[in-house]
Amino acid sequence: MLRRVWARHFERAEAGPDKGETSGDEVRLRPAQGRGPGDRIESPYDSEARFRTKAGTSWTGYMVHLTETCDAGAPRLVVHADTTPANVHEAMRTALIHDALATKGLAPSEHLVDAGYVSAEHLVGARERHGIDLIGPARPDQSWQKQVEGAFQASDFVVDWERRRVRCPEGHESTTWGQTRDKASGRSLIRVGFSPAQCQPCPSRSRCTQGISRWLGLRPRPEHEALAAARARLESDAGRRLYAQRQGVESTLSQGVRAFGLRQARYRGLAKTGLQNVATAAALNLDRLTAWLAQRPLAPTRISRFAALTA
Repeated sequence: MLRRVWARHFERAEAGPDKGETSGDEVRLRPAQGRGPGDRIESPYDSEARFRTKAGTSWTGYMVHLTETCDAGAPRLVVHADTTPANVHEAMRTALIHDALATKGLAPSEHLVDAGYVSAEHLVGARERHGIDLIGPARPDQSWQKQVEGAFQASDFVVDWERRRVRCPEGHESTTWGQTRDKASGRSLIRVGFSPAQCQPCPSRSRCTQGISRWLGLRPRPEHEALAAARARLESDAGRRLYAQRQGVESTLSQGVRAFGLRQARYRGLAKTGLQNVATAAALNLDRLTAWLAQRPLAPTRISRFAALTA
């Protein structure tokens, strides 16, 4: 184990004559960005702990995903705690968390989640497998059209799935429709193209494309429609009010960290750390049930000093 850790963190470099070495090699620490995927073991004391950087915070260890209830007029209770090595992305756990909730008979009709847990595949899979309506912000559109006011975005194009045609905002129909795969993810995509003969003289070309013609990458129909519906929901007032309930989970994480030591693993290994997180979730529930029965009100949300002056 120690040899594997050394191989990941250190490398041998030939001694340079300008440094005055007479023989042998020098050992130097590998830069964090140059360690590559390979064997990700970070510490000889815990072979399952992994390194991660998120939102400016770096740590070596594990990550816990908490699922809690948010029904009106009832205490918020943690119903599932999922623990993974720190380098496992949230998107890899969405379906597994749903499976675990369904096995316990606790699958929700609506599941409010962070953006990291949402993808087109998750939206479709949650509905088809467990009847769960996954609610969360989808990954933002990174195209330049999204950043420019008045530009034609992909959502402005009308898709006719039966005819396999797409109509642009100016009324022109696409000329090509073909199946392809995303090189990075391997996911199936539909590549739609428009004729340069129509795009070149179009008066709205500068608002649509920077090439000779416009191309669109569409997901398969179920994923495309689910993603469009998810984005439209969160843009509505009702959708924003519904998703605002998820803010309560931040207080759960804060309570777990500040009062129950959630951020400090007391034991080594994934299994023991997972058990600790389950025990922490149970302790949170006992505290919340006690507060509920004693009619102890929730602590008010902290207000900054500047906001307090303006109140």
